Amino acid sequence: MSSAFEMSQNNANDESFANTSNIRILQHNCARSTQIMHACMKFAKNKADIVILQESWMRDENITISHSSFICIKSNVQNTRVRVLIFVAKNAKKFTCTSRSDIVNSEDMQAISIANNKIQREILLFNIYNEKSQNANDEQVYTIERELAKVMLNSEQKVIIVEDFNAHHSWWNAKISNPIRTEALIKWVNLHKCDLVNTSDINTYHSYSSQSSSILDLAFASKNMRNHIKNWHIDENADTEFDHEVILFTIVTEKVKLVENSLNASYNLQKADWKGFEKHLQKAKDKMIVKMQRITSLEAKVIYLTECIKNTVKLFVFK
Repeated sequence: MSSAFEMSQNNANDESFANTSNIRILQHNCARSTQIMHACMKFAKNKADIVILQESWMRDENITISHSSFICIKSNVQNTRVRVLIFVAKNAKKFTCTSRSDIVNSEDMQAISIANNKIQREILLFNIYNEKSQNANDEQVYTIERELAKVMLNSEQKVIIVEDFNAHHSWWNAKISNPIRTEALIKWVNLHKCDLVNTSDINTYHSYSSQSSSILDLAFASKNMRNHIKNWHIDENADTEFDHEVILFTIVTEKVKLVENSLNASYNLQKADWKGFEKHLQKAKDKMIVKMQRITSLEAKVIYLTECIKNTVKLFVFK
């Protein structure tokens, strides 16, 4: 599938989700760069309502960049550089955000609650940079073990976790045979019945120096929240000149039937057997033509062809 096709699909889908009720989320790692942060915020102005950043640039007393369209929410941590930030659009009238330092208050993990009158119960959103502590006196374990593992939520809580995980597992990357830094994470998301939001096997990080790719930036959501999240994708138009991709997804609040982005469907298009798909349709072509000739209604022809394609998809495109 060409990049041009992906971009046109994403652009069209972005516009269809940008209504007065839905909440658009942008996720990015900024490598402590003001240039990358400004590029990200400039792009986010017309694309996102909430911007979630890891490895943000901070100077003394945890002062960071400002933006005319966004309000910054950060942890209130003393004597340590905060590495996670959340920016919320100033004109956001469809929801309210509240810092939840009562749940966690760390340089590498923050929580906010999102309230929206279209969704029952508030949404708890975590922003995590999974890295060792900056304090040499602290136990040198990663943020998941150090902070997230301590957070216990009730089964009815709506949860979204957005992170630069620095963790590798076959759940999101089929190439991984030996998991790295995932034991505590998998234990927590399974305990809280969270599903992966990412489309599996789509790289979110590309190292230009070593010319390697990986999946480091992830999102999870509790089962009672998962159906509200649509259109997870990497935006090819958002070039911040950094190794990490800019990721977008939408919290859908309206109870309407949505057309999902084909790139973001439940089928894994990257692992599809397209040769088998084509061969199967070629074999069935003559039979399909005869059947089509017998059908007089145009609508019935469309329904028949759709079913033929759906049945072929089930055989050769894996979920």
